[in-house]
Amino acid sequence: MNKDSFNNRSFTVSQVSETSLLVSFHEPVGADLSLFIADCGKAVNHHFAGTVVNTVPSYNALLITLQPSSEQNCVEKLNRVLLAVPRKKTDGQREAIEIPTWYDPEVAEYLDEITEKTGCRLEELIRLHTGQTFFVYMIGFCPGFAYMGDLPEPLRLPRRTVPQTKIPAGSVAIADFQTAVYPLAMPGGWNIIGRTPLTLFDAGRKQPGLLQQGDRVRFKAISREQFLQQGGLL
Repeated sequence: MNKDSFNNRSFTVSQVSETSLLVSFHEPVGADLSLFIADCGKAVNHHFAGTVVNTVPSYNALLITLQPSSEQNCVEKLNRVLLAVPRKKTDGQREAIEIPTWYDPEVAEYLDEITEKTGCRLEELIRLHTGQTFFVYMIGFCPGFAYMGDLPEPLRLPRRTVPQTKIPAGSVAIADFQTAVYPLAMPGGWNIIGRTPLTLFDAGRKQPGLLQQGDRVRFKAISREQFLQQGGLL
């Protein structure tokens, strides 16, 4: 591939390996930018059909991996493709996906510590978390892990200094301006505030991940009894 970079008023295309290009967008992180990056990924998959291996969107960048034998001057071609992608506004009327969540120390070991750090009583924490409509900015870290924002200011805590060695699947968490649900059991450093009975990732489903980039999400508080009735595991 051609080793040049191309600077544009809104993005930069750079070669980061023999087969990979990184598109960096020069604007604040937001829902409109996230949707634009997703559309850029679709355009790349279309115009580079047969040569693109993978596209990976993030908050403000798009990583593109191409076949080793890809054509020369692909940076220039990529720039032309991206410049032709129209900008769209977030659809605020799009129906939100509801995630039932049980907020309780029984499924969130350090919940008392979290309420102390935020200065919020548990009832207030639940009200703030369930009162917000979140936007899925990107999927990353592991299959089905959706990075959602933006948290209300009172709930914004840094990641834990000492990660937990095993966080159960379905754990609802907060960190910085983001919230997320752990789709699988794994180590993690986010602050756990509850658990959902929903399965966020199932490789056997037609669409394995419950949440996709661009989705709108709301959390709904449920009781212990409802959590168990809906298939939740302790």
